[in-house]
Amino acid sequence: MKVAIVIGHDERRQGAYSPTLSLHEWQWCSVLARQLDTELGLRGMQSRIFVREPGGKYSEQMAQLCGKINDWQAELVVALHFNSSNEDWAGGCALHWPSSEGGRAAAVALSAAASIAIGNRDRGAIAQDRSWGTGRPPLWLLRLTKARAVILEPFFGSNESDARAGDRALQSGALAHGLAEAIATL
Repeated sequence: MKVAIVIGHDERRQGAYSPTLSLHEWQWCSVLARQLDTELGLRGMQSRIFVREPGGKYSEQMAQLCGKINDWQAELVVALHFNSSNEDWAGGCALHWPSSEGGRAAAVALSAAASIAIGNRDRGAIAQDRSWGTGRPPLWLLRLTKARAVILEPFFGSNESDARAGDRALQSGALAHGLAEAIATL
């Protein structure tokens, strides 16, 4: 299987900030991407890390990124993020495009694997297309990639215990290992 691993956000606009971890999504997810790339290789899968190039309009950046992923002919796209909220929310989830059964199956598997590795609540697979036409940034990755695609949000960086648990799973390698095992079953 060819797996495109996407580091959420970009080097200039790094996404949500975790005060507990003292870093942004892009920094944390860069480490996870490298670990996951290694774990997939150990299982005989072909993977490649993709990053959004900073600069220009967001829609243009995403169209370019999705074009590169499609040209590479990925069979699965996993975009790495973490959540943040003003509320004291905790837990992980995975977003997928509603009409993609393969995306839904991957989201279910990856959300569960992440929650097991982290030890937090599995908020499950969430169908997501409501961002289109609402004024919120659309989830381009789910709509414009040809492969089944998942946006993984394994914990809340804004929740101290959730962030610490997510980082322990990253540092131990348990998160990348669990995700790779789940991908191998798809």
